[in-house]
Amino acid sequence: MPEFRKDLITGEWVIIATERAKRPDKFKKGTSYKKIKTCPESCPFCAGNESMTPKEVFAINSIKERKPDTSGWQVRVVPNKFPALISNLPLDTSKIGIYDKMSGFGVHEVIIISPKHICNIAELGLKELEVMINSYVNRMLSLREDEKIKSIIIMHNQGKEAGASLDHIHSQLFGLPMIPPVLGKELSGTLAYFNSKNSCAICDILKFEKEEDKRVVFENKDFLVFEPFASGSPYETWIVPKRHAHNFEEMTNEQTKSFAYCLKVMLDFFYKNLDNPPFNYYIHTSPTLMDTSKYFHWHLELIPKLTIKAGFEMGTGVNINITKPEYTAEFIKENLKELKIKV
Repeated sequence: MPEFRKDLITGEWVIIATERAKRPDKFKKGTSYKKIKTCPESCPFCAGNESMTPKEVFAINSIKERKPDTSGWQVRVVPNKFPALISNLPLDTSKIGIYDKMSGFGVHEVIIISPKHICNIAELGLKELEVMINSYVNRMLSLREDEKIKSIIIMHNQGKEAGASLDHIHSQLFGLPMIPPVLGKELSGTLAYFNSKNSCAICDILKFEKEEDKRVVFENKDFLVFEPFASGSPYETWIVPKRHAHNFEEMTNEQTKSFAYCLKVMLDFFYKNLDNPPFNYYIHTSPTLMDTSKYFHWHLELIPKLTIKAGFEMGTGVNINITKPEYTAEFIKENLKELKIKV
């Protein structure tokens, strides 16, 4: 029987359509992103091609005396060459009749997470993922000092179907002069829950998920990895700190290592057991100018592109998930036993 499930945080409904359900192992897409060992001369993200990008704003170096915009880096951050937002614009608002308008101020950066021409983030080892995460933290801390920026979103698109314009692995950072709607819904929902229950919604979710143990797929001392109860699509996965924390960028070094391990576990599972589907992940952390310390809980959401939204989803805003998160959680756990994490 199909069923509606309600998201505890946003209040949004999804349909778990068990009548048209697919077995978790039937979502394999076929490997479409092979390992590419040779670097095309035209790739602007490869070491040696630094002159093909805007000047870097940050780098984690592998050579002590490295000069900016030269080789010898592990992670390199540059402004997007074709930005959706521009940082040197004034932050102006205006009206056009009944409509509101604002200048396209903001920050749009590319985080190049390997000097090698790697086309799938799952090929990175744990140490490389830790360096990547440290670069995320550094950029967030730096941009929080700009009072015009109200929220910072880091995301990673893997594969063309997920929005990646270049094969060479890279993440993107957006510093926004507003709070985007998806994050805004989470903030409103977690605040309403806190006002009603006097507790953090995500902390309560973690407690319930551990007790029920139907959707948890992995955990270590610092993080829980699970399939959300009201998953909007197959294999939607959250990585959440066990201890209440509202800011991603305040992780300790030990927590960074734990987080990298959890991310590596899921990246390897997608790569090896789902035949490497396109996917997106994004990090929701607290806005820069709001005190959300009591009620918001940062997290990473990882969503593979295994289905396509059709007219019903777009017309109603209600997603249809054709497999139960409990089934996908069981399938993931079974396959994680065979995975060997690359260090």
